[in-house]
Amino acid sequence: MDVDTFLDHFFGPGNAAWPMRDPRSPAAGFLADYLALLTDQSDVPYILPRNEPGNPRKYVYVIPRLRRQATAVREWLTAFVVPSHAAFVSRPEALRAGDLVDDAVAAFVGHRRVYVLEHPQESSRDVWAALARMRRTIKQRPATYRSEPVPVGRLLAEFDLAMAAGDHRATAELLARLEGTGLSGMNLTYLAIKRLARLGSHGELLRLPALRDVVATRPPAPVREAILDAIHSTALAGPLADGNTEAAREAVVLHGEVVPALADGPLAGFGVEALAVIALAASATADLALWDRLRHEDDVWQRLGAAWPDLLNSAGYPASVAERPATLPPLSPTTTEEAPAEGLEDNPPVIWPSAARVGSWLELVRAIANSQDIGALIAEEAWRSWPPAAASDSALAQLLDGLDNDGAERAWMIVGAFVDSDGYGQPASHTAEAFLTNALTHNRFRSNDMAGIVALLEITLRGGLPAAGYRSLLDDLGAESDRWISVSQASVVLDICDVVARAPSPDNEARLRLFQLLLAPLALQRGRLEADQLALARLINEEFDLGLVWTSQTTPSPNLNSTPTSAGQVLLYSLDEGALRRASSVLERFAPALNVQLSNDHVGSRQLKQWVQRADIIVMATRCATHAATGFIRSTARPDARIREAEGAGSASLLRAVTAALSESGAIGASVSS
Repeated sequence: MDVDTFLDHFFGPGNAAWPMRDPRSPAAGFLADYLALLTDQSDVPYILPRNEPGNPRKYVYVIPRLRRQATAVREWLTAFVVPSHAAFVSRPEALRAGDLVDDAVAAFVGHRRVYVLEHPQESSRDVWAALARMRRTIKQRPATYRSEPVPVGRLLAEFDLAMAAGDHRATAELLARLEGTGLSGMNLTYLAIKRLARLGSHGELLRLPALRDVVATRPPAPVREAILDAIHSTALAGPLADGNTEAAREAVVLHGEVVPALADGPLAGFGVEALAVIALAASATADLALWDRLRHEDDVWQRLGAAWPDLLNSAGYPASVAERPATLPPLSPTTTEEAPAEGLEDNPPVIWPSAARVGSWLELVRAIANSQDIGALIAEEAWRSWPPAAASDSALAQLLDGLDNDGAERAWMIVGAFVDSDGYGQPASHTAEAFLTNALTHNRFRSNDMAGIVALLEITLRGGLPAAGYRSLLDDLGAESDRWISVSQASVVLDICDVVARAPSPDNEARLRLFQLLLAPLALQRGRLEADQLALARLINEEFDLGLVWTSQTTPSPNLNSTPTSAGQVLLYSLDEGALRRASSVLERFAPALNVQLSNDHVGSRQLKQWVQRADIIVMATRCATHAATGFIRSTARPDARIREAEGAGSASLLRAVTAALSESGAIGASVSS
C-alpha cells in the first residue's frame, strides 16, 4: 500500500481528524511534520491523529515502522507521553480487526504492534507538545552502545537455546560465565551433565568428580536420564548389540548402586536406553521393588519389550517375580498414593509448583502470560511428553505475539525447549516466527544467540510462509544485520543464507535483498575467510547470480586434490538432511579427494557402525541429536579418529568443523588467506 492510498483510508470513514484531506485546512498545516515522516528514512515512528465521530475522547496512533522496533517505541512513549499526558488504550488489541482505519495501518506497515494513545480533548495541546519533543529527540539522538550485565535468567535461556541449536562452543562459554553469577555448584553440574550428554561425551560424564553427589540430590529427570544413557553407552551397548545379556548384567553391576536412585521418579519419559539400564540393574542386584515398578508401568514395559525382546526373557530375574502374570494392570495415581511400592515410601515424589501441572505448549505460554513460575517444569523437561507444538501452532503464535515486554522476556526462557522439541518433523512454523519476532524486537543478536536464530529461521521457513510474511521477516532480519555481521560470524551468516536458499521462496526479490545485505560485507573481506566459507559463499553466489566477487590474488580458489589418505574418510552426522547435502556438495568442490559419507540416523545401526569405524574424521551437528546416536558414534569410532562438533546445525557450521579437523591433521592450512 502506497502512502497516498494509506492516507485516504486512514483519514476516511471513522476518522474526522482531517476531513477530505483538504490541503488548505488548519489540520494540513498542523500535520505537515508528521506526514513528512511517512517518506523519510529515520527511526521516528509514524504519528497520526484519529477523532472518532461522536466520541469526545481523542486518539493518537504511534506506529513503529518495523515490528522489531515496537519495544523501543514503547520506551520512548513511556519517557515522553505516558502516563503524564495520555494513556495506552485499554482494549485487548490496539488494532481491531475489521476496523477500516486499523486495518489500513496494519496493511501499510505489515504488522499490528501499534500503540494507540487515548486522551481527553483538553489534553490535546500537552499530548502533541510531548510527541513533538519525542520526535525531535529521536531524530537528533546520537548512536550509543551500552554494555550491561546479563541477568542469570537470560544466560540460562541462552544456554538452553545454544544447546538445542547445537552450538557447543557457546554452551562451554556460557557455563564459564554462569560460574560467577551465584548459581549453585550443583546446578552448574546439572548443566554440565546435560551438555556432555548432548555431545555424546558419556565417558567424560561418568568421570565427573561430583557424579555421586549429583545422584544423591535426586536431580531433575533429564539429568537422571543423561547418566543412565551414559551407563548404557559406555558399558551395555556392546554386549546388548551382540545379544549377550549376561555380559550386560555383569557390566551394570559396576553402576548398580546408583541406578535405583536414578530410577526414583516417573519412568514413562525415559528412553529405551535408560530403561534398559534400569531393567538390567534390577536383575543384577535382585531389586524386586524396582522390577515391580517397571512391570507396573505398562507403556514402559511395552517399549522395553519392543526395543530389547531378548533382554526381558533372559536376564535372570528373581523367580518370585518371573512367576507373576506377563501383564499387570497399570497403577492409578490414587493407588500409588494409598499403597506405595516397597522401598519407595522413604522417597516421596517431587511436588512441582502449580505452574508445572500444565500439559501442553498452549498451557505453558498461558502460564507465562500469567507470570506463573515455570522453572521446575523446564528443568524436568516435561514438554517431551506433550503433543507437538505444531498441533496448536497458530494459537501459540497468537499468544506469543500478544505478550507484553515482560512476558516476551519470560517467553524467551522456553525458546531452547521449543527448538529442542522440533526434531525436524512437522514444524510449528508460526510459533517459530513469533520467537524470531521476539528476538528481532528485543535485539537478541549476541553471539551466543545466533545459532538459535538460525534454528528458528529454519523451522519457520520449513513450514512455508505467505509472500507478505516471508518478505517482512527477511527484511526485518536484514534491517540490522550490520550490527552483528563480521568475519568472526561468517559461518553464522552463511548458515542463514543457506537456510534461506534451501527453503521455499514466495518472493525471490526479498531473498536476493537479504543475500546482498548479508554477503556483500563478507565479499569485501574475502581475504580473511576460510576455504570452506569461500566455497559455500561462491556456491550461493553462483546459484542466485548475485554478482559478488570472491576471488583475488590473495584468495585463490582452494584445491585439495592432494588431501592425504589419512584424512580421506569423512562422516557428517546431522538430522537436517538438507544441510548434509549442501555440505557434501561444497566438499566435493573444494576437497574432491575426500570420501564423504552422510548419516541422519536417530539411533545406532549396523550401517552407521560401519561408517563410523571407517571414518578418519567425524563431524556431528548436535541440534536435536539423540543421546543414543551421538553416544553410539563416540563409543564406536576408532581411537585415532578425529571427532568434532559443529557450532550449529547449518551447512557452514558443518564445513567449518571439517576444515578445522583437516587442518589439525595436516591436510590443509588453517586459512587460505595470505
